[in-house]
Amino acid sequence: MKERDKFYLKLSLPALIITFLIFLLPLFSVLGRAFKDGPEAVINTFCDAYTWRLLAFTVWESLLSAVISVSLAIPFSVFFSKYSFFGRKAILTASDIAFALPAILCVLGFVIFYGNNGILNNILISLGLIEDKIKFLYSFPSVIMAHVYLNFPVAFSLITSALAGMDEKEEMASKLLGKSNFYTFIRITIPKVKGTIISAFILIFLFCFPSFLIVMSLGGSPKYYTIEAEIYRRTYTDVNTVSSSSLALFSFIIMSFLLLVSGYGREEKKASRSKRIIKKAKGWKKLEAFVLSCFIFLFLAPPLLSIVYRAFFTKDGVFTLKAWIDIASSSPTGAGTGMEAILNSLLIAFLSSSLAVSLSTAISISAVRRKSRIIPLLTSLPMAAGSVSLGLGFAFLSTRLPYKSIYISYILVILAHLVVVMPFTVRTIMPGAKRIPNTLPLASMCLGKGCYSSYRKVEKPMLKSYRRRAFAFAFALSLGEVNATMALAEGKVTTLPILIYKMINQYNYQGASALAIILLTTAIIVFAIGEKEDKTNVISGN
Repeated sequence: MKERDKFYLKLSLPALIITFLIFLLPLFSVLGRAFKDGPEAVINTFCDAYTWRLLAFTVWESLLSAVISVSLAIPFSVFFSKYSFFGRKAILTASDIAFALPAILCVLGFVIFYGNNGILNNILISLGLIEDKIKFLYSFPSVIMAHVYLNFPVAFSLITSALAGMDEKEEMASKLLGKSNFYTFIRITIPKVKGTIISAFILIFLFCFPSFLIVMSLGGSPKYYTIEAEIYRRTYTDVNTVSSSSLALFSFIIMSFLLLVSGYGREEKKASRSKRIIKKAKGWKKLEAFVLSCFIFLFLAPPLLSIVYRAFFTKDGVFTLKAWIDIASSSPTGAGTGMEAILNSLLIAFLSSSLAVSLSTAISISAVRRKSRIIPLLTSLPMAAGSVSLGLGFAFLSTRLPYKSIYISYILVILAHLVVVMPFTVRTIMPGAKRIPNTLPLASMCLGKGCYSSYRKVEKPMLKSYRRRAFAFAFALSLGEVNATMALAEGKVTTLPILIYKMINQYNYQGASALAIILLTTAIIVFAIGEKEDKTNVISGN
C-alpha cells in the first residue's frame, strides 16, 4: 500500500506543481505590485471606507442574485422532477447548456431586447401598450436580472436532478398519514434536498461575487461596481496599478475566506439507490406543465432569439447578410478581425481545455485514492483570485519578461484560461474518480500489473465520459471567457467575446450578433458532445 500511495503522490505532484505555479506566479506578481511603494498603499486600501462599501455592495448583489435564482428554481424543479411531458427533456437540456452560457451573450441579448431602443420597447409601443420607452437597462435591477438569467438554469438543473433522484417513500408515508402537500413539501421534501439547495446557492454566490462584464456593461454607473469592476477601472482608467493590486489582494483574501467557510471542496453525499417515479402529466397537470414551460421560455428565450434576429435583420427590419459577409471577408472593418477572433478562440479553448483535463485527471484520481480533502479545496483557490485579477497578474508578469512577442501574449492568455477553468474540470472529474471501485486497481496489481499500468489501462479509461464532459465544459467556459483576456491581452489577442464586446461599444449590434451565433453554436455543439452518454463505459458503484 505504501508503494501505491507513493505512486499516486508522484502521479499528482507534477500536475499540482504546474497548477499552483501558473496560479501563484500571477498572484505574486499582483502582490509585488501592491507592495511596490511599501505597505502603506495596502493598509490604506484595506482601511478605506470605499473599499468596504464596495465589499458590502458586492456581497449584497451576490446574495440577492443567489436568493432570487434559487427561490425561483425550487417550484419549477418540484414539478419537473415529478412529471414528464412534451418538451421537458429539451428544457432540462437547455438548462444544462445555459450553465456554460458566456456572459457576453447575456449582455448582448439584454441590450438588443431590453434596451431603450430595443425590441421589447418597440413591440410595446407599436401595440399601444405604452407611450414612453421603458428605461430598464443600466440600472441595479438590470444587473440582478442578468445574474438571475445566467444562474436560474444552474439552480433549476441542480435541484431538479436532486429531487428526481430522491426516494419518495417518506413523502408517500406523509400523505398516507393525512398530511397536506404543503406540509409534506416543507417538512419532508425540502430537508432531503437541503444540501443541494445550499450548494446551488453557494455556487451562484461565488459566480456573482467576482462579476465584472455584466456590472460594467449593464450597471451604467460606478455606484453599481463590484470589486472586480473597480479593480479594472483603477488599472485602465485611473492607471493606478498599485491601488488596483491592493484591491485585488483584498478581494483574494475575502474570496478565500468565503471558499473556506462554504466548504467548496467538501465531500458530497451519495445519492439514494431508490429514485422517484416520474409520472406522465395528465389533465390539469398538462396545463400546469404548459404554463411553467412558457414562463421558462419567455424568460430565457427572448434575449437569445433577439440575437438571432439582429444577425440577419437591421434595426428597421430589413433582411441583410452584410454582417456575415464582413466576417468572411478580409476587410479591416469586420472581418479579417472576425476570422482571426474565431480561430484565436478555438485554438485557445482547445489548448487550455486539453491541458486542464490532463492535469485534473491526475489530481482527481490521486486525491480520491489518497483520501485527500484538501486538494479539491486548494484547486478551487483560483476562483478566489477572480479572472480580472488573474489577467492583471499575468499582464504584470509579462512586463518583466526579457523577451516579448505576440506568441508570449498567446501563451499567457492560454495559461490564464487554464487557471480559470481548472477548478471546474477538477470538480467534474472528481465524482467519476470516486465511483471507480477501489478493488479494481488492486485486482489489476494482483494480476502482476504495475501501478502505472493499472492507472493507464484501468482507471483512466473508466473516466472517459467524465473527461469528455470536463473538456466540453472547460472548452465552453474558455470560449466565452472575456475578463482575464481583456485585462491581459490589451488588444494583442482578439477572441470572439472580446470582439463582440468591442462591437457592442461601437453599437454594431448586427456584427456582434453574427459573431455571437458562431460563439453560441460552437459552445452548444461541444457541450452536446460532452454530454453524450457513453454506453460502452459504465462505472459501477461499490
